[in-house]
Amino acid sequence: MDEQAGRGSVIKELAASSTSKLERAGAGPVRGATAGEGDEIGIDPPETPEQRNKFLVLRLYEALNARDHAAVQSLLAPDLEWWFHGPPKHQHMMRLLTGGSGSGSGFRFVPRSVDALGTSTSSSTVIAEGQEGRCYWVHAWTVGPDGVITQLREYFNTDLTVTRLAAVAASASAKCVWQSRRPDSATNSLPGLLLAL
Repeated sequence: MDEQAGRGSVIKELAASSTSKLERAGAGPVRGATAGEGDEIGIDPPETPEQRNKFLVLRLYEALNARDHAAVQSLLAPDLEWWFHGPPKHQHMMRLLTGGSGSGSGFRFVPRSVDALGTSTSSSTVIAEGQEGRCYWVHAWTVGPDGVITQLREYFNTDLTVTRLAAVAASASAKCVWQSRRPDSATNSLPGLLLAL
């Protein structure tokens, strides 16, 4: 199997594992999806808001890696807010989203894990992490209530811990809701950041 086909199958496996095979009722389609979309990879549409948002982000990675600009634009707000932490030479996502120089550099975002952190009335956060060569990355996507991605916080070669501010106000200490899970964390030290939602 060639490397690109292998990467596509990883995203399909993540999508399949993030959706339920149980019969569902009443959940609408993911924004930008057409009837029957997902059938080619043998998955049912997601059933909870968290699963829908996770599936939306996985579809975005598929579109980015296929360089399908129309599909990417259908999933993103036109005024997407983008934050970046890391070396400037690793601003691969910005180049992919804007078509800037080096956008065809071959860098592919293949998430190793994708986690939805729940929803509020105004938005939901989906965290994806992966590694390309020696570059470890974490993306924190904000999905609006209308199923449009409105914000990206991107971290390169940085360990990330996520907490919720509401949880801090209700208790004496902050609770971690997500933390980087790098396979080489015992042997490779990276700077760490705390993201408070």
